[in-house]
Amino acid sequence: MNWNTLDFVVRSLVSWFVRARHAESWIFRGAVAALVAIHGANWVFKYSGTIGGESGSIEFGTAGAVPDSILWIITVVCIALMLGSAVWAWIRYANEQKRLARKKVFVIEGRGLRDDDGSSLKSAVPESITGTRIDYMLDLRQRKDGVIVEPEDLLPPVAAMKTWVHQAQKGNERSDLTTVYGGLTAVPLTFLTGLLLDDEGDIVVMDWDRVASRWRLLDGQDDASRFEITGMEQAGAQREVVLAISASYMVKTEDLATTFDCPIVRMTLPDLQSSHWSQARQSELADQFLGVLKKLDAMGVEQVHLVLAAQNSVVFNLARRYDKRNLPRVAVYQFERSQERRYPWGIEMPVAGVNVARVIQTDEGAARFPERT
Repeated sequence: MNWNTLDFVVRSLVSWFVRARHAESWIFRGAVAALVAIHGANWVFKYSGTIGGESGSIEFGTAGAVPDSILWIITVVCIALMLGSAVWAWIRYANEQKRLARKKVFVIEGRGLRDDDGSSLKSAVPESITGTRIDYMLDLRQRKDGVIVEPEDLLPPVAAMKTWVHQAQKGNERSDLTTVYGGLTAVPLTFLTGLLLDDEGDIVVMDWDRVASRWRLLDGQDDASRFEITGMEQAGAQREVVLAISASYMVKTEDLATTFDCPIVRMTLPDLQSSHWSQARQSELADQFLGVLKKLDAMGVEQVHLVLAAQNSVVFNLARRYDKRNLPRVAVYQFERSQERRYPWGIEMPVAGVNVARVIQTDEGAARFPERT
């Protein structure tokens, strides 16, 4: 028995023991207990000996204690309660099935960094997320394993994913819909996906656990680790800045120098080996991210070159926090260690009046935003 199987068995047993029991279940059990008590084996307690200094005996039991007429009345009432609770349970079950039939779970899995199919996200969605599973494969793979060769070709599939979500939601109450996202895609494409899905209501984010080789919920404990922010003083009165976020690896200054020539603001976790498996922690990091962007906007920054070294779920959740109307223009860049220019391309996000995402190539000169069209 492997660890995943044992984990499933333990969780299932615990869920069964602590499961909520409805009122009809307690009524049924009480009626059965009453029938057993009045129709079960008779019992007698008898004591003979000294009582108050005098000899005597005490005897009591169930035999003949209750008249037959009362026994039959109690029996009829108990049977009626059992039948009523059974009908009640069936009605509850039927209503629950109708409710579950209305509930839908849209499972969006992004694939792009590896060519193999691997374990599907749909099969890893926990049973606690109820509803009919409808999966969508956001396939962002190209010819070379782990390398994006034509980033422009990958923008339409992301836009198509957004259209699919809108079509799938039609005719459904938002309270009946849940979206589950998990992916292994390039950072700019992950950020774009999160940005487009930011207003899709209840989204459950999962990530790939490389140690356990399985999809996992963000169910860890918050270790209270937060970004350390530096370089804000250098951004004053600047039109463009680089915002370098180091959450899993350090974004190196020498790598940034190959592509950018503007001031650098850094958001760095003090321990890059710390666990990212806490939704609460990621929410706090996203709040810090939004706070820095608001400050940059207040300082007059108009364009942000965003460089992220972070896990897929972190990138996705940061993107969901971006205010598309009120924050500066932003482009997110792809890191390629093997190239002389470490950030050869990026994607300008559809924010701040930019209607559609577009690719920025940095082959010649420092990275620059294209002129508005």
